Amino acid sequence: MSKNKRNLILGTYLLRIGIAVMILVLSFYLYTKLDLSLGKVNSLGKYSRETVSKLPDKMVVKVYTSKDLPGEFSTIQRYLKDLLTEYRRASKGKFTFEYARFKDHAELVEQAQINGLHIFPIQIYENDQLSMKEIVSGVVFESGGHHDIMNVYPGMESTLEYNITKTIQNLSGAPHSHITVFQDSLYSHFPTQVLSSELRDNYRQYITSLDSLSRFDPVMLFTGVSEDLSIDQLYTLDQYIMKGGKVVFLQDRITADNNGLRIMDSNIFDLLYHYGVMVQPNMVLDSECYYGTGQGLGSWVPYLFFPVVKGMDKVPITAGNDNILLYFASEIPAADSVNIKFEPILQTSPNSGTMQGPIFNLDAIASQPDPNLLLGKKPITVGAKIEGKLTSFFADMPDLQKPGFVSSRKDAQFIIFGDRELFMDPETPEYINRSFVVLNAIDHYLGQDSRINIRSRKLGSSRLDVRYYMLRRNMNPAEPEPVIRRLSLVFKLVAILVPPILILALGLLVWSSHKKKRLQI
Repeated sequence: MSKNKRNLILGTYLLRIGIAVMILVLSFYLYTKLDLSLGKVNSLGKYSRETVSKLPDKMVVKVYTSKDLPGEFSTIQRYLKDLLTEYRRASKGKFTFEYARFKDHAELVEQAQINGLHIFPIQIYENDQLSMKEIVSGVVFESGGHHDIMNVYPGMESTLEYNITKTIQNLSGAPHSHITVFQDSLYSHFPTQVLSSELRDNYRQYITSLDSLSRFDPVMLFTGVSEDLSIDQLYTLDQYIMKGGKVVFLQDRITADNNGLRIMDSNIFDLLYHYGVMVQPNMVLDSECYYGTGQGLGSWVPYLFFPVVKGMDKVPITAGNDNILLYFASEIPAADSVNIKFEPILQTSPNSGTMQGPIFNLDAIASQPDPNLLLGKKPITVGAKIEGKLTSFFADMPDLQKPGFVSSRKDAQFIIFGDRELFMDPETPEYINRSFVVLNAIDHYLGQDSRINIRSRKLGSSRLDVRYYMLRRNMNPAEPEPVIRRLSLVFKLVAILVPPILILALGLLVWSSHKKKRLQI
């Protein structure tokens, strides 16, 4: 081989090595990610990126996690690590995370308890027998001399990014948007911990009785009434809308007294009807519903009057929310098809119906429920968005008009959900996020759609998830734990071996192709 040819070959290899090194160096400083998943659920949302990129001080997150986690805890811990990595990349050096170090499990439990993290007692199948094991799975946030904690557990995958971003925002002291909240006298008698906590974490609230408004916020949450508003309250609400305020109404037509459930009358319904919307004097029933205890021991019956509705995919306010439990909801139809645009944003399943008032006999439905009676019906609207020209409820009442009175508004907007109890905490954790649609409606009017996107993310199950695989193939073994362990081992081997095999096969194809070309030459 001549010296020139040898130098040419050597130069070619050096050039290739140089290009590879440059790519590695650039990849260290320049990061990009191609996410082809539906809804880009494997990438950090815009709101999260903006929040972490604006951190005023450094924030350190310490992850506390047990070794040898069971499957579901291991899955969410991997997702947590992926998310924290994304936050770090988007933070411009202000956000870091690390894993807590400990010499044994007892020290980990002690550290977790000192920081206020929960210890999860779980049942595992080990050495051919069931046993109890304590699991630690949580994170501690520290920034600017303050700290906060978050327990991480299976089932919170879809809200994990939202909760992390919310914690980052609150710990960093980022300003919150201002909203007005109306609460009637009955609000405090109901359990409202979930919604109250979310409102406190996301907004600066001004609580009003509606007798007057000392300030004007762009959005008002109206948590419903069970009786008439005073004229002053009705006037304040009307003029708030006429002056450009946007309202999220929670209101149905059902109330309870000593005789049971009955239709409620209130002048709020006169106001809404004047605006082109009805709250029907009925109770919505749905075959897709909550199941409660029956009369027999251990029996479960469908509570048709507690619908479980799913968000509408093309409506950002409710999309991705599949477990919205309603308590005694009323139908919301349009009363004006000329001056307003009426857009349904929440509907029941096609197998729905209504029970007409004025008295509702729930015992008859609960004792002998028959979901088949509802088959083939049309979906019923229980949430709607209204836009258009509205005239003041007091436009023809000059004696009640005050200085600064506004008689109409051509671009008025409000949202109404036909369930006043949407502010209530559910009895079961399965429906814990039922009030997210209320927060989404508020954020929609605040122009924070990017926060809606991370709050209502819908994560699909991986096809290599063992329980998903067993569910799709109707596998119900008498002893599921050994089967799950064997399948987990198979899936792990597939995940490890398939990528290098594919790369090797591709390399052989390329080598074979080059060999044929050389033989032809």
